[in-house]
Amino acid sequence: MIVWHGIVNACLTPPGLFLLGMVAGFGLLAARRRRTGLAVIALAWVGLWCASLPVVATRLAGAWENVPALTRPFPAAQAIVVLAAGRYHRAPEYGGRTTVGADTLLRLRYTARLYRETHLPILASGGAPLGGKPASLLMRHVLTRDFGTPVKWVEASSRTTAENAAYSAAILKRLDIRTILLVTQAWHMRRAAALFRRAGFTVIPAPTGFATPSPRRPTLLAYLPSAQALALCAVITHEAIGLAWVHIQTLLPQTLAHFIGHG
Repeated sequence: MIVWHGIVNACLTPPGLFLLGMVAGFGLLAARRRRTGLAVIALAWVGLWCASLPVVATRLAGAWENVPALTRPFPAAQAIVVLAAGRYHRAPEYGGRTTVGADTLLRLRYTARLYRETHLPILASGGAPLGGKPASLLMRHVLTRDFGTPVKWVEASSRTTAENAAYSAAILKRLDIRTILLVTQAWHMRRAAALFRRAGFTVIPAPTGFATPSPRRPTLLAYLPSAQALALCAVITHEAIGLAWVHIQTLLPQTLAHFIGHG
């Protein structure tokens, strides 16, 4: 399932979306539909160029990351839930062991800060979608050893954000914990919060890692293609599609129930 999810994601987000558009355009040229083919190729090329520009990526992130950072005084909560992201495989400086990746580390750093401020118990959520050691165990190791922060619970079975929410609920609801501080990247928070609310939690978003613009005025570099800008546009596109799917899944049962009730 995870592999197919990755394939679909690659086809629907930059750069794969635009590369497929170019392939389609060349297919149209081969079919002697010259004007249509050239138009499709041109549109795909322009889309790829725009998605690669830092000025576009920064503004897109600013519009998407609309959940504000947590401020003092912090709202009352019962626990902190931190979600896993990527891994750093076979890290040579750590003896060739796999550890948490940069995105996960950013979340753990903020989780440790929140713990020092609130002393709320922590649940680390993340499994091993492609095998190996569950991400949550790596997270617990880093929080405990590198940040001196205890982890109360580990949810080690989830493969997706939806499963993060469902399996965390299975752990915490038994303890009557329903109000949580949810820690994840700012670009991931809208979808993650929606899924955790759907799982029955009262969510207090605690986003980190905002794509903040430079305080300097944009230079020529902001209008030149950048791999980092393309990656940011890709992840925001992925999140937008994912959030739309969450809303569709939520609305479908309600719509069906409405039609059945009036049938």
